[in-house]
Amino acid sequence: MKHLIVILLITNLISFNLSAQNRPVKMGDSVKVFIDKSLALIQANSINKDKVDWQRLKKEVYEKADGASSYEDVVAIFPYIFEHIDDHHGALKYKDKSYYWKSNEPYLNKVVINAVKRYDTLVVKLLDKHTGYILLPGNNDFNGKNINKEAQAIRTAIAAVNTKQIRGWVLDLRLNTGGSMFQMLAGLSDLIGEGKIGSFVNQHGEKDGEWILKEGNIYLDRQQVSTLPATVLQKKVLIPLAVLISGRTASSGEVVAISTVGREHSVLIGENTGGYTTANEGFKVNSLAGLNLAVDYDADRNGKIYKKYISPDILIKDGDNFEDLNQDLKVKRALKWIKEQQ
Repeated sequence: MKHLIVILLITNLISFNLSAQNRPVKMGDSVKVFIDKSLALIQANSINKDKVDWQRLKKEVYEKADGASSYEDVVAIFPYIFEHIDDHHGALKYKDKSYYWKSNEPYLNKVVINAVKRYDTLVVKLLDKHTGYILLPGNNDFNGKNINKEAQAIRTAIAAVNTKQIRGWVLDLRLNTGGSMFQMLAGLSDLIGEGKIGSFVNQHGEKDGEWILKEGNIYLDRQQVSTLPATVLQKKVLIPLAVLISGRTASSGEVVAISTVGREHSVLIGENTGGYTTANEGFKVNSLAGLNLAVDYDADRNGKIYKKYISPDILIKDGDNFEDLNQDLKVKRALKWIKEQQ
């Protein structure tokens, strides 16, 4: 009799668990539409869409949304979604807030972190009579409305200090957190050089748009993106270009760094970059929300694909000094490298 009671208890417990597992998930109709449309957009466009068990992910998302009656009840689920599609560059934008997956290890270089907030405008000057310096921060032109204006500003600032005596340039991308890549590349065209400088590739390594500089303008394949007056290189042989990178160099800042990889007389100095080496595209969910999804990887002119971050050719941790560049270890190493090229 005792054994029978135990068996009955176990049977009832199993029956209860099965009933709980099979209980229909309940959520508001508008919430379900919100989730279904979001998942459909992600499944159709995510760079890693072929690696995801979508049936399982949808089931798990539904379970997390059980009982939700408003959008506010489910927006916190999206970091979980981005983690499972391996996209730390993407985000859900809802009512001016972003919901994303924080996957990277904390960046600990406080000098660079603080400098990002302080030095947010273009600086072009001479370090000495033979070396030019460009501090190129990120921009907020995510819609690409100011490509020509900002590219011309970069070009004009460089021309103002450029002389025949300059034998090398230091391009400082340590504070470049991203924005629109096109004005950066067009503005730097005379330094980077003409031709293919990189590309977007999909998850299968297939090209999805080449970055091309031609007569001072940036093209995406054959589509001309910037429309600036044509320029020609002042020197047929590209002069040395030392590019400084940090853990805050991200997104379009990383694109600029990648565009110099494979260029003659170029070097990357500093730390590993932020690891946002994907092209993102925006998709509307409804009037209140939109998705920003990683849809392509970045690749350099030689075809190397960057799925994580960019590593420097010369690793230097710390030693940054934006107040006094003469004491900045990375700038000092760049100057040493430029002299070695002559």
